[in-house]
Amino acid sequence: MRFLTQIIGVGLVILALVDIYLTVLFPRLGSSILSLRLSKGLWRLFWLVAYIIPFKDKKLLAHSGPILVVATVVVWVCLLLWGFALIVWTELGWAIQSSRGSTDTDFVTALYYSGFSLTTLGTGDFTPETNFQRLLMILEAAVGFSVFTLTITYLLSIYSALIRRNTFALSLHHRTAGTADAAEIIARLEADGHCGVLQQDISDIARDLINLLESQNSYPALIYFRFRQTYYALPRILLLAMDTASLIKTALNTEKYYSLVHSTAVAQLWGGGLQLLVELSSLVLPKSRSNINDTLEQMWRKRYYQAVEKFKAEGIETASDLEAGASKYISLRRKWNPSLARLANYMAYNWSEIAPHES
Repeated sequence: MRFLTQIIGVGLVILALVDIYLTVLFPRLGSSILSLRLSKGLWRLFWLVAYIIPFKDKKLLAHSGPILVVATVVVWVCLLLWGFALIVWTELGWAIQSSRGSTDTDFVTALYYSGFSLTTLGTGDFTPETNFQRLLMILEAAVGFSVFTLTITYLLSIYSALIRRNTFALSLHHRTAGTADAAEIIARLEADGHCGVLQQDISDIARDLINLLESQNSYPALIYFRFRQTYYALPRILLLAMDTASLIKTALNTEKYYSLVHSTAVAQLWGGGLQLLVELSSLVLPKSRSNINDTLEQMWRKRYYQAVEKFKAEGIETASDLEAGASKYISLRRKWNPSLARLANYMAYNWSEIAPHES
């Protein structure tokens, strides 16, 4: 029984350390053992409570991200605390003795001793009497100090990435004049009589999107930071990125704007957004069947022609064959719209909130 208890304790410690390593030191989307599963479970709980209790604008979900991050850290500390407590529990009274008379041998005392060692506060009124326990106390203190240091670094990194994401979202919001319509970004194409300015603008957006892709890969918990202002929403960011790339590929005159349509900036914008959607769909979003019907495709066709009319009004030359362009636009949207709609639903947004111009 004593050996089995210690084996369980060692297992809990290893589980915590491996998850900390995969989450903080080797951060990749889907690589963690506990943290991503814990975040998904707690998000689901927040989601259900927000729908059962009619909070205005689902404001409860705005607190989900910080609470999920804190909960992850608490789970790591508890696993280490309980793991080391199980290791020392059976050795209370002989390998570990109290300096104040008889030694209690209950599990609470083991937690007390483990907590003092883990938080590097010392052993309190308990003294290790064997070399193994002395070394174990040093090891636990070193682990505790390292974990607390890594936790602080992890929190700072998450909030640094979150600030970059929010800055990117706010930039897109103002680029579209608050309309959430990607056509507004492209409509400035003829502002200076050539496409160089827009190409640089698209290049900047693509660069920020790739940074977002890498941040989301490194810190999966970012997806659970949901703000009440819709323009900060991750689905809104991806909608603007993918729709901008789709419209450039299908609605512009390819002869006049060849350097823009076939630019690396547009390729980067399309590829980065699609990769992020694919990775989130495969590792985070619940599985569901795509539901694309004629009504939806007709809405996309109408959206395409509305964008074309906007471009014409700004003096932008559009595709010579608009019917073929509309068909190609629908084909491109088939590749990203289902995943984006699933992401919006997963994050408790209505589609009219993400794309108000398409409602």
